[in-house]
Amino acid sequence: MKRPDDSPARRGPPQKKWGQNFLRNPSAVQRIVEAVAAAPGELILEIGPGEGALTRDLLARYDNDLLAIEVDPRLAESLRVALPRADVVNADALEVELPERPFRAVGNLPYNVGTPILRRVIASPFCRRGVFMLQKEVADRLTAKAGDEEYGYLTLYVELFASARVLMTLEPGSFFPRPKVRSAVVVLDPRPAAVFSNQVRLLEVISAAFRMRRKTLVNNLTALTAIDRQRALAAIAAAGLDPNVRAEQMTLTDFDRLTTALGRPEPGENRT
Repeated sequence: MKRPDDSPARRGPPQKKWGQNFLRNPSAVQRIVEAVAAAPGELILEIGPGEGALTRDLLARYDNDLLAIEVDPRLAESLRVALPRADVVNADALEVELPERPFRAVGNLPYNVGTPILRRVIASPFCRRGVFMLQKEVADRLTAKAGDEEYGYLTLYVELFASARVLMTLEPGSFFPRPKVRSAVVVLDPRPAAVFSNQVRLLEVISAAFRMRRKTLVNNLTALTAIDRQRALAAIAAAGLDPNVRAEQMTLTDFDRLTTALGRPEPGENRT
């Protein structure tokens, strides 16, 4: 006998505009739910519960409050009926206010908005862990090391807030409808990096440095209009870096030293 939320009439077909690819792998669900590891009193924030595959197991395993953010009004209403213990909000996870209490976030994030949602969540001072299903290509960027092809702005942005590790990878057959790419689950544990420069300024410098990957650092820095070549070279030297270094060779600590050496942005300097 089908459960109420399993009714195709209630759910309707998956919506491409919301990037809906529903997880249909029970063993993956179990591992994701276990990885959340919510402590007593922490809120569980589920982003994109969809059909409730994770929601049911989260409610069964944890006594914690559970807040589910679902953008699809049909699925949100279905979950409210089927899983009344969950607090289901029909909203966009890119716009809804995040909880102002300790929370652990989990979700099968839509590929088209997964990165901005992840960045927003891990930057919250109340986030205690994030367990997210993402496109494998994105997961590779999150966990890349300096010198890797995948290493870039997103890698360093995440490192500024959290450590990242891949829990598992999944083939397209684990979802309905089948996506065209492989997926991966990433565990993010907040661990603010020990940086001395202004965080906003640091991210601006990193963004500028990766603007053109084939160019050297000094050439990318001069794209910020008020940073002339002499100033850029002087800052690179002060940071103890090779004048021909490229951004993909630099660690977060390297960028922190460079940002400190560059100082505050000057009038007329582009902001990235």
